[in-house]
Amino acid sequence: MNSIEISVPFDFDGVVANDEAERVYKERGIKEYHEYENQHSSVPMEPGPLGDFFTKISSFQKLETEKKRNDDKYEKILKTAIITARNAPAHERAINTLNSWGVEMDEMFILGGIDKSRILEIMKPHLYFDDQMDNLDTKAVKNTPLVHIPFGVANEEEK
Repeated sequence: MNSIEISVPFDFDGVVANDEAERVYKERGIKEYHEYENQHSSVPMEPGPLGDFFTKISSFQKLETEKKRNDDKYEKILKTAIITARNAPAHERAINTLNSWGVEMDEMFILGGIDKSRILEIMKPHLYFDDQMDNLDTKAVKNTPLVHIPFGVANEEEK
């Protein structure tokens, strides 16, 4: 059977998870952000605007994993990924959060500030969700439907 694969990556902070850590970064700077994430590495973050959606997609992926386990000819249809600017040591909290939610995903890109468009151009997803307009530059990411999640600290007006 030759199936179609649907690829849907998500940003992490402010999209799948809440923007608690991003708020610390924006308000206190990178050094305090890393200290905060180190101190909270084992504390799962609360879901963000698409946390429930991501969890529901993961439940479909679990069904597909089970089907693949029972039928080696089955090709999984749904592929998800997290694409985050986080890096060490903050990556631990993201991983621990997703594990605590019991979600399944196919890939996680921990970019440490590398431009997300480089991953998206190679991945060629069907849809991508991010809360920061800078990451949704349509010139850099061609032929990909990009969805802006207009909530959280990344979308508050400068005072």
